[in-house]
Amino acid sequence: MSEKVNVESSQGERHAAIVESRSIDYVPLSERHGRLGDQATIWFAGSAQLLSLATGAIGIALGLNLVWTLIGLALGTFLGTIPVAAHASQGPHLGLPQMVQTRPQFGRYGAVFIWIVAVLVYWGYVVLNVNLMGATAQQLELGAATISGIVLGVVSIVVAIFGYNLLHVGQRYTTMALVAVLGVFVVGLAMAGGFTSGMLALEGTFSFTPFLMVTSAALAYQLSWAFFVSDYSRYMPPTTSHRSIIAYTAMGAGLGVFSMEAVGAICAAFYPKDALTQGLQLAGDSIYPGFGAVVLVVGGIALLIFNGMCVYGGALTLITALDSIVPTNPNRSLRIKAIVILGISATVVGVMLPDTFINTTFYTVLAVLAYLMAPWTAVNLVDYFIVRKGQYSVREIFRSDGIYGKWNWRGMAAYVISFVAMIPFMYLPFYQGPAAAWFGGVDYAFFVGIPVGGILYWLFCMSLDVQSELLLIKDADADLDKDAAPIL
Repeated sequence: MSEKVNVESSQGERHAAIVESRSIDYVPLSERHGRLGDQATIWFAGSAQLLSLATGAIGIALGLNLVWTLIGLALGTFLGTIPVAAHASQGPHLGLPQMVQTRPQFGRYGAVFIWIVAVLVYWGYVVLNVNLMGATAQQLELGAATISGIVLGVVSIVVAIFGYNLLHVGQRYTTMALVAVLGVFVVGLAMAGGFTSGMLALEGTFSFTPFLMVTSAALAYQLSWAFFVSDYSRYMPPTTSHRSIIAYTAMGAGLGVFSMEAVGAICAAFYPKDALTQGLQLAGDSIYPGFGAVVLVVGGIALLIFNGMCVYGGALTLITALDSIVPTNPNRSLRIKAIVILGISATVVGVMLPDTFINTTFYTVLAVLAYLMAPWTAVNLVDYFIVRKGQYSVREIFRSDGIYGKWNWRGMAAYVISFVAMIPFMYLPFYQGPAAAWFGGVDYAFFVGIPVGGILYWLFCMSLDVQSELLLIKDADADLDKDAAPIL
């Protein structure tokens, strides 16, 4: 078995220079390849990029010391990683992108709103990424922020056009560089004696409200990857173990995001008056002159490829939404057009924003997007693991008159009710829910929305005739692989 996996993974590396032919359509067994380690590396490098610094710095800005900030980040990351990693198992089993799988829960038309939210998440991340890439390039004196942002944004678009295999290969090698650089960074600072006793003191330094705010922010940031996950596992063989792929994804996403968040917290603690990327460069240079620039370049490469992941996933979701309204031929040409539209529009906005945008509005944007995502992830996972237990018809998902219908009141009602239940617990600069105010400004919205959405959907599905669906699925998907010829 291991020999077969190694051969299949090398197939992905050989095909990295070939433009991917598939879009939102089913991936046939003849094209399945990959290894479990790829799920760890794409999410480690996809998470351990410069944007994650901002989440790590939140605790320091709120007055927590370094050790309690790190504990809060670890807790929030752990809680957010659980649902994110669970989505990874859907890709190999169904051979479909993440958001296409939303149709059975919400219906063909009912899911359009969810897809609009998902596209906004992807688009918003591209805007933030381009803004940060441009500012970082200017800091390294590689060029003006605007020009650099445009160039790097275009490179990300090209990476997204080549698609799945290039993204995996790129993040595999980037992970190696990140592990080496981050290891030297942390060990170097520790050996230099830069950590003070106050930074690491556990007793007498805990503050409940800031700690929970950090935990909530880390959870929200990690949860925002949920829309992405099975986009990058759908080429894996269907025999892939659910537990194994969840574990590898969790390892990569959890360790990746926490490592860069921890670096962000350290830089904020060491250099509270400097911008995060400037603090990172100063901290790196304190270990060895010029090492700060190395850390920024490696983190920037991870951000560039992650930006390609955002453009790629956003394009697939955009096509999914379009296909629900007007049936399309989801070929390579359509995928490239969607990538160009989403990538260029977000790049233009990203370079127009001030370079202080990340520091001033990042958390607010992140929180709003995560509020909209939390009910969806609950509904989607409950449907997959509990209600339908992974049994879906691929053909019926794409049929306009299929068994999953145009509107599914169960998913829609669970989403709306759970979102409404979150509102009193939300805490934002422009809105403070009464429950959040009563709890001293702590945002509990995610801890309410996810369980409420999941439980309600499960209860609503008590009346769903799953057995009748199962009888139809076998016949509906007969000869599925034979019909799934490569499309260009």
